[in-house]
Amino acid sequence: MNRPYLETKIVKVRSEKKKEYCPRCGSEIIMEKAVGNWVNGECIDKIKFPVPCSYIHETKKMGILFKLGNSFYVVNIDEQGNYNKYFLSYDLKHLIEDFNIHILKGKIIIFEEEEK
Repeated sequence: MNRPYLETKIVKVRSEKKKEYCPRCGSEIIMEKAVGNWVNGECIDKIKFPVPCSYIHETKKMGILFKLGNSFYVVNIDEQGNYNKYFLSYDLKHLIEDFNIHILKGKIIIFEEEEK
């Protein structure tokens, strides 16, 4: 059986919104509470490397965000599982902003051929 090396499928999920009370008037409002160090909608304090991500460089692409020492890398991965380009930055905030990076939540399934 011929399978692609890397298969991607995007599944939309809903985020939960919390009810808060306005400190001035006391009325109930629905909002998302931002706690931590947020950049481009991502909490960079909670990122565990390496992590799959989407980014924009000419077109929207999928990749993996790595940390090596004090450097951060985005490596592009094509549909055959080949690593071909990478982008380097010493500041994670600038890398996320420059390439419009969004962290992906994923599941990896590994198929192993049985021996006959």
